[in-house]
Amino acid sequence: MTVRIGVDVGGTFTKAVACDPSTAQVVARAVVPTTHNGSGVTEGVLHAVAEVTREVSSGGLGPVQLVAHSTTQAVNALLEGDTATVGVLGIGKRPDLKKARRRTQVGAIELAPGRKLRTVHGFVDATRGLSRVAVRMALMDLLERGADVVCVSEAFGVDDMHGERVALEVASELGVPACAGHELSGLYGLEMRTVTGALNSSILPAALATAEVVQESVGRDLPGVPMLVMRGDGGAADLSVMRRRPLLTAFSGPAASVAGALRCGALSDGVVVEVGGTSTNVSLVKNGRPVLAYIRVLDHVTCVRSIDVRVVGVAGGSLLRLVRKLGRFRIEDVGPRSAHIAGLRYCSFASPQELHGAEVRLESPLPGDPADYVVLDAPGGARFALTPTCAANALGDVPEGSYARGNAEAARVGFELLARFMGCDWRVVARGILDRAARKIADATAEAMAQQRLERPAIIGLGGGAGALVPALARTLRLEWRIPKDAEVISSVGDALSLVRVEMERAMPRDDPTAVARLHEEAERAALEGGAAPGTLQVESVAVPERHALRIVATGSAVLDGTAWAADEPLDLESLKLLATEALQANVSLAGSSSHYAVFTAASSNGKGHGVSFAVVDRQGSIAVKSHGEVIVLPGLQLADKLASAIPAMTRHIGPLAVAPAVRLLRGSRLIDLTLCSSADDVLEAVGAECSLAPADPVVALLTRD
Repeated sequence: MTVRIGVDVGGTFTKAVACDPSTAQVVARAVVPTTHNGSGVTEGVLHAVAEVTREVSSGGLGPVQLVAHSTTQAVNALLEGDTATVGVLGIGKRPDLKKARRRTQVGAIELAPGRKLRTVHGFVDATRGLSRVAVRMALMDLLERGADVVCVSEAFGVDDMHGERVALEVASELGVPACAGHELSGLYGLEMRTVTGALNSSILPAALATAEVVQESVGRDLPGVPMLVMRGDGGAADLSVMRRRPLLTAFSGPAASVAGALRCGALSDGVVVEVGGTSTNVSLVKNGRPVLAYIRVLDHVTCVRSIDVRVVGVAGGSLLRLVRKLGRFRIEDVGPRSAHIAGLRYCSFASPQELHGAEVRLESPLPGDPADYVVLDAPGGARFALTPTCAANALGDVPEGSYARGNAEAARVGFELLARFMGCDWRVVARGILDRAARKIADATAEAMAQQRLERPAIIGLGGGAGALVPALARTLRLEWRIPKDAEVISSVGDALSLVRVEMERAMPRDDPTAVARLHEEAERAALEGGAAPGTLQVESVAVPERHALRIVATGSAVLDGTAWAADEPLDLESLKLLATEALQANVSLAGSSSHYAVFTAASSNGKGHGVSFAVVDRQGSIAVKSHGEVIVLPGLQLADKLASAIPAMTRHIGPLAVAPAVRLLRGSRLIDLTLCSSADDVLEAVGAECSLAPADPVVALLTRD
């Protein structure tokens, strides 16, 4: 049996699993404590991979197809200010020299309270052409002024990348780690691209070192096995991404968890709550797809998108804090320090005998922390923590079979000791801890739900602490909940079973509607070069009107030994019909389909006037489009003629203004958004360019008045 290994580095534990790629079943696992020293993610990854590899070998499994891992390194480096000094090389031409110089001079970038990224600035005038000598001199000047790495940012580099590429070549000749704005985004906005590039460059040295050590060390145990790293948007890529664009791996841990949840069970609208030992991540799934957002670093919005995650500083292992008021102790807070960070054992994973005679003490877990964290000192020298996991066990709230289920009697002994110290009932203390922790997570969850207008999503509990906190969270929010199988290692499952994913955003030229087809071809090529199997490739675009840009996403299964793995077999039409029925809340019928999508229309117009309600469902079961309008299915050769009459018929006239319908095309593996085409003629030209690639194929046109 061939297997794939996934590794996730969490704040408390590094978890590795081996999965059967044909069934997504976990066949081996290893959990080791995450090290918080100078080795970063490397030590935990190596130990976990070595342990799970031994288990695979001893069980007669294998060979290993690949190793994929998610990492917190990018986020941690930025939050902790562990960044290199960045030399920003701006490039511009007349008549925009002054603007280009000002917008590439970004100064110190605040990363977190008290943490700043230092930048030094240089500029090259390329009005009469870009001289390699001038670039070399500017780069050497930046190095002399303290730059460790380089970010190259050229005005209008989105349209012409030549200057940035020349500067990268010169930086390589000088042996300096560097990146350029065009490598991270195709959007206009010179200052935003410069800030994004500077943030990316600042973490290049650490990412480069980690990538090299991990690849070399894993290569010793698993020679020739490819290695992937999880991106923050939920797709996998080879280690070149970590070497060149480490910012794309920000939030790859939460992204892996959501990917694992989607792989291991049908999920339409849901809140994915991953409860670790130190913190809890809250992410959303809408219409079967993860909700993404642009990464923000304090007040700086970047060009890079990742999973939209809210990190809450409370989890299954959070320590209890007390405050003395009016002569009695009361609960002050839960967290942010955890039992793992403090080097304490959970009471709920001890025996009652170990806790007899223990004394309650208030201490500082780490230097600088307030001395109000509860610790139980046992006579034999052992030290224990009372956590939300302990509270849930003591109260009998942890579901049978949950990873968080421990020794309820021992947990009760611990809380009885604390209750005597506080002068109250132990149940009151335990319930107070659990409710306070659940309320913190509930506040973040409610905020996320409101932002995405999700009314009654299911809560999907993941992580080792899910059994302790998710039932309490669901009670607080009055929502249904479930904890899937292997929830404690689901992020590692997401790593192992991740898809190759490429996302590009490009500013759309206003006078070239045929560029839409070219951009889709570019995304397809990038995904194939990234290791996607051609037959599994799926490409979608969506307009970003506020930036006059097109976002194109290409996904596909990793190709290994010449084939894609069987767990990516598409759903049948009957299953897709059920999903469309649920999405539209009406009886539906099949209007058209392609190799990767099916279009269903509602039996009635639901009182919305002209047209029908429709849903486009991809073969993995997520809703790509849900709207109301007109659905036209014709061979590509005939579609443009039909649209020439359909578009005017759906155009609304408001005084002197004419509002044409939005048009999307569905052909084969492509779902194409033509919203940014500025006129009906441009739409028809773009349709012609796309349909000319396969004129006899059936094409679905979706017209909406959204």
